Amino acid sequence: MSETSADVAVIGGGISGIACAGALAAHGLRVEVIDRGHAIGGRLATQTMRDTGMPCDGRVVDVGASYVTADDPAFVAVVRDWVDRGVAREWTDTFHVADSAGLIGPKLGPIRYAAPAGMRTLVVDLASRLPEDLVRVTHPADVERIEVTDSGVSLHGEGVDDAAYRAVALCGPDPQMSSIAPPGAVHGALQSSPTWEPVMALTAAYDERSWPDLDGVFVNDDAILTFVADDGRRRGDDAPVLVAHSTPVLAAAHLRDPAAAAPAMLAALRHIVAGADPAWFTVKRWTYARPTRSRDEDHVLDGPIGAAGDSWARGPRTQAAWVSGDSLGRALATRLAS
Repeated sequence: MSETSADVAVIGGGISGIACAGALAAHGLRVEVIDRGHAIGGRLATQTMRDTGMPCDGRVVDVGASYVTADDPAFVAVVRDWVDRGVAREWTDTFHVADSAGLIGPKLGPIRYAAPAGMRTLVVDLASRLPEDLVRVTHPADVERIEVTDSGVSLHGEGVDDAAYRAVALCGPDPQMSSIAPPGAVHGALQSSPTWEPVMALTAAYDERSWPDLDGVFVNDDAILTFVADDGRRRGDDAPVLVAHSTPVLAAAHLRDPAAAAPAMLAALRHIVAGADPAWFTVKRWTYARPTRSRDEDHVLDGPIGAAGDSWARGPRTQAAWVSGDSLGRALATRLAS
């Protein structure tokens, strides 16, 4: 595929964008996926532990989406394929519940799926199965403006080719996509987006496992933490690593300096779960971690511009992001064929 031959530009290399690209390619359309990051995956993100001075140095840890659940038939098929090929694994159907006073007890729920090599590999796997003659992934490239003209849709920004496309799919967080969407119904829908909450993700590595036998903890009514994952059990290697997610209020107060959130998060983690301080830790900021609610519609499409993501399709879940992207890709393919 030449640099200017794509029919559709998909903005965003998370699971929604890759699902959209897959649906478009399945209809024979040529696609360019453009992502601003140095690696695709979006909020199914991993981080390599470096300079820890510990045996876990070089280990990949999940710092974005904690797990995947599936009940949509099409996405269930995707997850089953991942499991069959060893890309994903059944993790647990039981999390504990806690409050600011400490652990309360276990709670049964749906099966949560994790990825032995990290959640980002789920997106990488989907991308690797796209036809190379139809789909190209470009990153890092930052789209700053989208212009609709008589000759098509043009993208402008750093690392973006001067090319016109027949259509553009916006598959990133609504606040980021609304800043580049051209005037019209899609821009209006993105502007009326639900509120998006920030989160701080604290990765804490310990010399040994000192906490009770558990997979994850939902923390209720606490000012600091909302969820803690045992990353060793999640990944299946039993590494003594915990990942804790902050409340939106705490995260919002430390967006300029994520490390400043660490003392409060470490104290809460020690009190509620770990019982000890880690030997090493780091904090990852997610400015747009999740929408506070979602729309019932699977996507929005107006002329050559559409938008999808986990604020659509009854999210916010990883499944919703995939369903939304797939739905938008199929709708665009129908639109372009007419």
